[in-house]
Amino acid sequence: MSTRTDGSDGFSGQYVEQLLPRQLPTRHDLVLAVIPVVFIFTLAAAVVLGLSLQAAIAGGALVGAVAVIDALFIHPPTRGRRRDGT
Repeated sequence: MSTRTDGSDGFSGQYVEQLLPRQLPTRHDLVLAVIPVVFIFTLAAAVVLGLSLQAAIAGGALVGAVAVIDALFIHPPTRGRRRDGT
């Protein structure tokens, strides 16, 4: 389904799909999503298990640091085309 925009915003005549292409998230997009999710789960686990807040934050920070180290040094971003061909 192609949707055309007709307005005075400077995008008249262009397809929405060309303006906002649908792409699968990359590995590095997922790393950025993992970091806050890990903190939410560790804080929830701290409440349920009765751990201290400091221990929960330290655990979340450790897991987040491992994810960042993996994304930067073990599987670093590369220049050029994405693997899925887009």
